[in-house]
Amino acid sequence: MQKEVQNYCELCGSPIKGKGITVSYEGSIINVCNSCYAKIKGHSKIVDPKKVIYTSSKQQLPKHQKAQPKLESKEDVWEIIDEYPKLIRQARERLGMTTKDLAQKLKVQENVIKRFELGRLKPTIQQARELERVLSIKLLVKVEEKGEEGGANKAKYELTLGDVVNIREGNE
Repeated sequence: MQKEVQNYCELCGSPIKGKGITVSYEGSIINVCNSCYAKIKGHSKIVDPKKVIYTSSKQQLPKHQKAQPKLESKEDVWEIIDEYPKLIRQARERLGMTTKDLAQKLKVQENVIKRFELGRLKPTIQQARELERVLSIKLLVKVEEKGEEGGANKAKYELTLGDVVNIREGNE
């Protein structure tokens, strides 16, 4: 006679009586108790547990979705140039747009555009890309990674846990 495995709610941790309810909640497929399901049912969708597959990263996906491969390469790092307020204002004026017109195109409040132009608010990378597209200007520059030699120097000056212990003990 096989002993039945006890399932636990993946939200509250309490033992589940019966099979529980498998739901898609905030991008994850989880098994929850009736009490937790009552709390999240407006934000979740019931999933058939027979149609769930497990990927190598233990992420659960419905069978109709394919796991997206994770790219090992480093993403480019972008930075907004320091002269962004002046460039945004000049480009907007060159195109004959008001701050209200630009705000509507970017789907932000007019106050946000004014703050960009005064330098009081720095656009996010996504906002900078939109500004570049709409105004035909260049606001983003790629941050150059130092080569292997620079990387070795960088590692030389990084603080490690051992360094923290030595500092606290007064050894350095």
